Amino acid sequence: MNASNFSRFPTKSQRKGILWTFALFLVAHLVVYFLPYDNNKHEQGLVLDVSTQQQLDSIWLSSPKQTRDTIYPFNPNYITDFKAYQLEVPIAAVARIRTFVSQGNYIDSEALFRQVTQLSDSQVHRLRPYLKIPKKLKRSVDKKKKRVKIELNAATPAQLTKVYGVGEVFANRIVALRKALGGFLVPDQLADVWGLPVETQERLWDFFSLDSVPQIEKQNINQLTIDELSKMHYITPALASSLVAVRTQKGTLSSWHDLAHIQQLDSVKKARLSLYLSFE
Repeated sequence: MNASNFSRFPTKSQRKGILWTFALFLVAHLVVYFLPYDNNKHEQGLVLDVSTQQQLDSIWLSSPKQTRDTIYPFNPNYITDFKAYQLEVPIAAVARIRTFVSQGNYIDSEALFRQVTQLSDSQVHRLRPYLKIPKKLKRSVDKKKKRVKIELNAATPAQLTKVYGVGEVFANRIVALRKALGGFLVPDQLADVWGLPVETQERLWDFFSLDSVPQIEKQNINQLTIDELSKMHYITPALASSLVAVRTQKGTLSSWHDLAHIQQLDSVKKARLSLYLSFE
């Protein structure tokens, strides 16, 4: 077959086909462009009368909004470092509460809370919605005084499980944390037991005490390597690297203020590390 049999240009019938296709395409576009279209019909959607819309708006505005940082009521006799941080309770006030409770006393009224903490009227007013002071405390206090408490740092898992809410899992977690720390130093460390509810922590202190704590010699944070810091329970390898990096930049760390920009170091973590680290 010769190449001359094929034309370089379309035939007459092909040209007519192309023209008709173009004409139909043009007509279709013109019809779509000039055809009337009711936007309101498609965009209006569901229309409510004014009174119904107002009722819906009122219900939406009055419904409680969920927040991520919900602060739950707490018993002031067992205030933790984290709770104090959440509510911005001064450290001095927390120390007064713990001293008062360690002497066998119990805060059983708002007036006594004000007296012990020495907080101003405005501060107490701000904290009032979060205070959970149990009723009929006198009888319970008398029972607590008669009960012989067990030293938490010597308690066995079997003894721990006798407390309501502490099963075998929580008992083993408490003992494992105690071993990792070398013994609990402050009551707040019980809050570091993963998943242990605050209410259960409070019940534990009805049966256990922390009168005997191990003697811990604080280590100088300026002399520890990344590996040595990482071996501490509260310090991850990433945090250890950050601490050493800041120390290298500054030359010497003089206080926690030098580490303020490290996000992993919140007030609770600093309080825990202060039990084991010093700056001199």
